[in-house]
Amino acid sequence: MTFILLTGSIMAISIFLIYRLCRLAGIEMKWISLVLCAVLAFIVNALAISMSAFLDRTHYFRLGVLVVLAAALVTLVNEHLLRREERKKKQESPIPAETDAAALPPDQAAQPEPAAALPAAEKAMPDRAEAAQKPPETAQKPAEAGAAVREQKPSAEEERRAEEAARAKADAVHRAKALRDAREKARQQAAETLQRRQEEEARQKAEAAKQRREAEQRQREAEAQRQRKKQQEAAVAAFRPQVESLDTLDALLDFAYEQAAHEPAAAICAYQQAIARFPEDSYTPFLIIELGNIYKEQAAYQDAIDAYQHALSLPIIAANDAIRQEFAKNIRYLGIVQNILSKHHALQTPFRDIPGAIMQEIETEFLHSGSQSK
Repeated sequence: MTFILLTGSIMAISIFLIYRLCRLAGIEMKWISLVLCAVLAFIVNALAISMSAFLDRTHYFRLGVLVVLAAALVTLVNEHLLRREERKKKQESPIPAETDAAALPPDQAAQPEPAAALPAAEKAMPDRAEAAQKPPETAQKPAEAGAAVREQKPSAEEERRAEEAARAKADAVHRAKALRDAREKARQQAAETLQRRQEEEARQKAEAAKQRREAEQRQREAEAQRQRKKQQEAAVAAFRPQVESLDTLDALLDFAYEQAAHEPAAAICAYQQAIARFPEDSYTPFLIIELGNIYKEQAAYQDAIDAYQHALSLPIIAANDAIRQEFAKNIRYLGIVQNILSKHHALQTPFRDIPGAIMQEIETEFLHSGSQSK
């Protein structure tokens, strides 16, 4: 009984040591193969005792044959268990193509976990009961190997491809966004260009319509001026025989003063005759001013300008520098009045009826032109 216990203890310790040495050396060894080796050792000892009680040459030969057969049997069983475990591992946890066993080095394809990865409690020597009850650790190796393979980090080539794919995707998104922005900008520019073109066309049409209306208004005003001038000339001509019968300057002036309020044409005729007959008289400049005032009250601004311009050629006006400058100022003032009234389409307005705002504009323009002439 003591022999059996001692032999069993030695066998258990031997099995554990052999298993650890195999792990350290990188040799895959199953627990069941080691147990089978121990069982066969008992059988070989029993057969050796039963075959002969003496250690002769034949006994050693038989014992060697039994040991070789036992070793071959243990080796075949261990190899069978390893191949079955490998097939089971491939079926349950297939290794990805990038990291399968063919791509791994030969020493890593079948290398078990190092001894340092075992728990600290496993390093203690188990007793015979624990050695008999402890399940083989090799049963857990397929799942651990599959998990280790799944947890392997991607290779540098895979990381590079992943980064290139991410950059390509980001570039595609950026190009798509840039294309959308360019299309939106082009659409906005086209819309703005169309809007500006429409606004410009509308402005040109409005300006053309305004110019056309102004041209029509000027044409109507010019036609009205011609009609008014014809009527005035006809009225003046009607009073000419009566005015020509007056032979003195005083008679002409008295007639003009009497007719100025209710017959401006008669007064105009009398002043024209007085200026034409007595151009050298000292009172002639005042006659020209009176004639210009009547023209202004009749809205005949161009006739007033013509009267002042004709007076500048008279010797008595040309010899008096102060009067000549005053007449030139009246010509410039009446020209401004005529232009501003024409701009406001009010050329038919007599001088006394000009609105205050327009009169203020006339005075401002006259002062401005006077400062520029200086």
